[in-house]
Amino acid sequence: MRLTLSQALFASAAFSLLAPSAAGAQAGTDEPAWSIEKPRQTRIGPGYSQDLIEVKFRNADRTAPGEAGWTSRRSGALPRLDALTAADGPVSRVTPLFSADVLHDTSDRVDLPALGQWYRMQLKPGQDAAAIIDLLNGMDAVEIAYAAPVPAPPPSAAPAPATAQWASPLFLERQGYALAAASGIDAVHARTVPGGDGTGIRVVDIEYSWNWQHEDLTKLRVPGTWIRQGASISDPFNDNNHGTSVLGEMIADDNGVGVRGLVTGATPHYVNVTSPQTGYNAANAVALAAARLGPGDVILIEQQFPGPAPCNGYVAPEWIPSIYDAVVSAVRRGIHVVETAGNGNVNLDAGCFGPGFPRGRPDSGAILAGAGGAAATPWCRDAVVPRSRLGFSTHGRRVNLQGWGGCVATTGGRDLYNGGPNAGYTQRFNGTSSAGPIVASAVAAVSGAAKARGKTLTPLQMRSLLVETGTPQVGNNGHIGPLPNLRAALDRLAGMP
Repeated sequence: MRLTLSQALFASAAFSLLAPSAAGAQAGTDEPAWSIEKPRQTRIGPGYSQDLIEVKFRNADRTAPGEAGWTSRRSGALPRLDALTAADGPVSRVTPLFSADVLHDTSDRVDLPALGQWYRMQLKPGQDAAAIIDLLNGMDAVEIAYAAPVPAPPPSAAPAPATAQWASPLFLERQGYALAAASGIDAVHARTVPGGDGTGIRVVDIEYSWNWQHEDLTKLRVPGTWIRQGASISDPFNDNNHGTSVLGEMIADDNGVGVRGLVTGATPHYVNVTSPQTGYNAANAVALAAARLGPGDVILIEQQFPGPAPCNGYVAPEWIPSIYDAVVSAVRRGIHVVETAGNGNVNLDAGCFGPGFPRGRPDSGAILAGAGGAAATPWCRDAVVPRSRLGFSTHGRRVNLQGWGGCVATTGGRDLYNGGPNAGYTQRFNGTSSAGPIVASAVAAVSGAAKARGKTLTPLQMRSLLVETGTPQVGNNGHIGPLPNLRAALDRLAGMP
């Protein structure tokens, strides 16, 4: 029976019935501590597909299709699954969610999510996706099934256009987020410390909308910078500003024009979350990035997804179980992962998310970045005092650090300066989109300085260091954490054994 819009609350990728502390629930079993309690009933809300399902089979089961049908090590033959995927069944195609070049044989390890146990199921036209998800979740071999997410608008607003054109000037004085605390993260000081400009660290931006020909982003044209998902890139929003602005904050050239990246010494990469060949697959993009990186490197995930009703504003990427697994796998390899908290004005401490975001699962080890007020300037002023939460920013105890959520000068857009299609600049990049690169740059700066000293901080050490040394949040209108203070963090790093 098809569910109506008045039934249930909001399930699929946004569940109304969530797990208790998964770590305790799984003690003494062969299942990982991050397993999920499955929902009893599914309703597919906005932002999730009606014809594509993500499904994960239990970590240690080695569930897979074969000539004789689906089987699992624990349950043997799976006739109900065979019925769904048979030629006359409702599923037209089953493909691995993660590409072969990122999969590792971890099925027997309970310390890592088994990425090879994730699949995508494409439904035939006219099928009831919610009912099929409920059938899958009723199978013991299935750890979780839900409607796949679809691309959400980037977590920032598009900057206003401008029409002026002339030789590109230098806008360093408008990059207040690079200056000393208490207004900025003091990247100016970090550059004087060996490795503090991100030298030796790779930073990866996961999203869409880049302009590879921008005059201030010449590193993007270096062969190998693009970590490919599929043979080509598709942009669901037909834009080339968002990723351009994000990378401009981090690695824009120090070339005497435009802006200067916070960590110009870092080596940039980018991974597309969409392509004509793969469709939308943010989880695989994270795994592709992690496969190219090593301990101390940085991943920034610039995505957001609707949460569960009544908390259905935009929240951080790890709300999607497949992305959570990919993040955990990266963090366990020593890679620092930063996620935008989302522009949903959602309290992640609310009961919608279970005993703790996401779904009561153990801390992934990633850093969630919220949006705080920028330092007031003659040309731009936020609606809140500096370092207090901007009203749109998702918040809660799980949000660790903040960056400027407005008034950010960077590449892309045209409102600050329009020098043509490859020489545009904005001074109003905003949202958790603009906050994320500031936090990721702070991570890269500290990681580079640590590497120069022969050290590699674990992701949890890095997060603790930046939180403990950051410039405190102002006000109590929702927790987003402190603004990184690189001078204080690097001073603390120098005293570490």
